[in-house]
Amino acid sequence: MSSDGSKEEKSKSHGLRTRDLVLIAAVIYFGWGLINTDDNLVLMLGTPIMQTLHLTVQQYSYVLSAGFFTSFAVSLVLGPLGDKLGRKFLLQLTLLGTSVFSMLQYFINGFGSWLLIRMGAEAFTGSEWGAGATYLTETIGKRLRGLALSIMQSGWVFGYGLASVIAYFTLSYFGMSYGWRVAFLFAFLPALTVLIIRSRLKETDRFNHLKEIREAEKRGDSSKVKELMEKYRVDVEASVKPSYRQLLSPDLRRAALILAFYNFLTTGVAIVGDSMFPYYLSQVKGFNYLTLVSMFATLSFIGIVGYLTNGYLNDHIGAKWPVVIFAALQTLGIFALVAFVHFPDYMALWSWYFLYLFTHNGQFAGLIRLNTEAFPTRVRAAGALWSGAFWSLGQAAWPLVFSSLIPLLGFNGAWMWVEVVPELVAIALFAAIMRNIPPQRELEEIAI
Repeated sequence: MSSDGSKEEKSKSHGLRTRDLVLIAAVIYFGWGLINTDDNLVLMLGTPIMQTLHLTVQQYSYVLSAGFFTSFAVSLVLGPLGDKLGRKFLLQLTLLGTSVFSMLQYFINGFGSWLLIRMGAEAFTGSEWGAGATYLTETIGKRLRGLALSIMQSGWVFGYGLASVIAYFTLSYFGMSYGWRVAFLFAFLPALTVLIIRSRLKETDRFNHLKEIREAEKRGDSSKVKELMEKYRVDVEASVKPSYRQLLSPDLRRAALILAFYNFLTTGVAIVGDSMFPYYLSQVKGFNYLTLVSMFATLSFIGIVGYLTNGYLNDHIGAKWPVVIFAALQTLGIFALVAFVHFPDYMALWSWYFLYLFTHNGQFAGLIRLNTEAFPTRVRAAGALWSGAFWSLGQAAWPLVFSSLIPLLGFNGAWMWVEVVPELVAIALFAAIMRNIPPQRELEEIAI
């Protein structure tokens, strides 16, 4: 601490003060949370929107899938841009894009208009996940990296909880046929506030360092490159290659492919649960819809504990095994909600949904750490958004598969054969192939 008695300690995270780190964590947390307020409003309000606009469950799944397909494509483009233009650029672009299109959902009048607006809103969501995690990974020190990422990821629960509260009060006050429109107006102003605050963020030290190395290499200034390499190690030769050539090179290919596969499947399973359980539990199981929304709002914040628990574990044993354990328990929760829960047994409903939500949320705290740590700074944004792209692709494809097989398998059969069994297969492959990155390592000790 300085001799003038300053109350702020310098953080070991690249000279940033504690208040700087708190600001960074807060704006990334709330940005991710507000983006997910929009996503979760679509999930929470799916039933009244379908009823008002006379849409089928299959049309609803098309709306969800089209948005996520767009997110998949846009993430593959924005990832390399994040390694060229910076992490802050991505953070601002993704939040602004999602906020504007989210507000426009007030005006939808049918399947076509909702489809197009969801494509616009979802185009940026997957990129926000990877961009925020990349920024935090390069900013927070190795000792608390898992905790910081779990706090960021818990912004999803904030968005889920806020969406539940907004949905409950707007539907209660304005009615089922109009309240959902009002709900989408709540997404814009908080997001605009966070966007303004985010403008104060500085670019990450590691990205600026990488940019300096590239510029020195381009000038042929080998002495400057050598000087810069004393701070952080960088594979200079690889850093100038196209992003996807780097990602699929022998040193990164294994991580890139297994993370793409696992993000695709486990997130597809998750989005079906989040989008279909409100409809399934009300229309098939017979539980009251507003009572379910109240349960979602009440239990949503337990997901924060799930994230923090996973973050604590991956800071001590690495991220791989906490992901495996939480995903397995989430699968048990899905199975139990289908097989063991029947109206009017609210105790069983709350208990099994508690397990599902706690572990369903928690596994992603470890997964987002792997999505960023597994890749070096030279291609970290591209790697994180590559994983995020397949995260979006899973959300695009799996609802289509699920809804398409309901007529053949029945609702209960679809839960078992499209959700439970594939998730168990994905967990087994992930456990066998993905290497466990030791915790509390500097990024350059993991990959350069």
